[in-house]
Amino acid sequence: MDIMKQAYRIFLAALFLIALVCAAHHATFGQEKTAGVEPKLKLQGLDGRVYDLADQRGNVVLVSFGATWCAPCSTELRALEELLAEYQNKPVKFYWVSIERPEEVSDNALKRYARERKVSFPVLRDTAKMVFLQFSPRVRLPMIVMLSKDGRVDLPVQFGMRTPAESYKADMRARLNKLLSVRSESDR
Repeated sequence: MDIMKQAYRIFLAALFLIALVCAAHHATFGQEKTAGVEPKLKLQGLDGRVYDLADQRGNVVLVSFGATWCAPCSTELRALEELLAEYQNKPVKFYWVSIERPEEVSDNALKRYARERKVSFPVLRDTAKMVFLQFSPRVRLPMIVMLSKDGRVDLPVQFGMRTPAESYKADMRARLNKLLSVRSESDR
């Protein structure tokens, strides 16, 4: 009987490991398909302009996806605004993208939201989530996507603010500095 119990435990452990490997693969699948690719990032800004982030070659680009109802998004915006001040004289561009539809939040309400949070970088809309879905199959906010100076996605795509603001800014600063130090094709 002990042999049967031991065999059953080994079977359960093996099953658990297989499930764990499958879950890990599924979690990284979305990021694997965006690794090193040049995403389509053409969005309407609240200022009326159409922003094609492919036009930002030569700059490191940080794109934060969020929503007005997302409390961590507001916290992240404060942290990003502080980082923007540190990088204002460097080839780094910040964008905030609302994934909400106009019937969920009007342009005026979105402008007010950005003004109240003192967002000084462009606020864009992805109302159909067509850009967002290039990076994640489901909504998890906030989501940060960084692009190298060559316009390629720098992994990992980051979800949420899992750390205190100072640690979060240190992580973002490290990633930005790494991307700034890499020579792009246009630098060569």
